[in-house]
Amino acid sequence: ISKIVVHPGNEDVVYVAAPGPLWSDSPHRGLFKTTDGGKTWKKILYTDTKTGCADVMIDPRNPEVVYASTWQFRRTAWSFSSGGPGSALYKSTDGGATWNKIQNGFDSEELGRICIALAPGKPDNLYAIAEAKKTALYLSTDAGASWTKASTNDNVSARPFYFSVIMVDPTDPQRVYRPAFVLSYSDEGGKSFSQASNTGGWVHSDHHALWINPQNPNQLFLGTDGGLYMSLDRGVTFNFLNMLPLAQ
Repeated sequence: ISKIVVHPGNEDVVYVAAPGPLWSDSPHRGLFKTTDGGKTWKKILYTDTKTGCADVMIDPRNPEVVYASTWQFRRTAWSFSSGGPGSALYKSTDGGATWNKIQNGFDSEELGRICIALAPGKPDNLYAIAEAKKTALYLSTDAGASWTKASTNDNVSARPFYFSVIMVDPTDPQRVYRPAFVLSYSDEGGKSFSQASNTGGWVHSDHHALWINPQNPNQLFLGTDGGLYMSLDRGVTFNFLNMLPLAQ
């Protein structure tokens, strides 16, 4: 499972993005939804036995608007294949009952993993990192109707199948964070990036999780292969929370 999203107005409504088994074809993949707090589930977005769901998010203004990305992949004992015709970006305006593909403006016809985010302060602004032959960060200012390429920064394009997080500051729609080999940030809506996590002391490489305090966006929690870090100044400096026995 790659993402769990709870309806902001009804905690019994939950979406689960499931890439599914690594090693084999399986119908146990796709986007699942419960309306009774997890007692029963319905698969609401499904492509085929090779393609799972990589990401999901809800528009905070209208929770019936749901975005999701599908991802075709396969691991074997000797290789890993990421991408194929099953990978795509979708939008629903009826809580997942129906879906439309929304990747107008993406360069590549064949995509890999796509991670997505919206700006909580300006939800029509969407961001997507689309893995392809030329992986890039794309920006939409019209709720996904059209997309333009914003950046091909090295950290943005770094192994999207492995580093699958992008986030936007809750109060500043131009402030974008990209955890990957290091933590990068942009104050220009993704047009350029700087490295945050190597300026204020050493932070372990390979970053997979980021939480921004919605009440205080200066506070960040960063999950890395080496453990958990906290910043109180938007990533200028970090403290290693070594009281928690966590890693990777």
